[in-house]
Amino acid sequence: MAIVWQDEYEGVLEKYADLVGLVWRQVQKDFSMEAIELKEAEISTLNDVFLALEPQITRLIQLNFNDVMRLLYRIDISEEKVRKQMDIMPDDASRAMTILILRREIEKVVLRKQYSA
Repeated sequence: MAIVWQDEYEGVLEKYADLVGLVWRQVQKDFSMEAIELKEAEISTLNDVFLALEPQITRLIQLNFNDVMRLLYRIDISEEKVRKQMDIMPDDASRAMTILILRREIEKVVLRKQYSA
């Protein structure tokens, strides 16, 4: 499944060769802080990160939506952003939330890289 939104990160990926690995580690850290286990995955692209996360988000939505909301809070994604994304993708909550999570995790990693230089 191709993820069109990741095209907006081509320039950032060129600037920071280690971005994908750092994003994956940030995702793992935030999920572990909420005691959510992620399956081991071979990660070399943002699409790989997406494909590793989406099934987990789907499962969380089905089992306990409050866990999803706590995770989004931990990652620093506002309810307003969730509502806006759900308006854009009303038929696919897990995909919408996975995209939100990845966008925020990328933003955190890029900001950290910019201000640590």
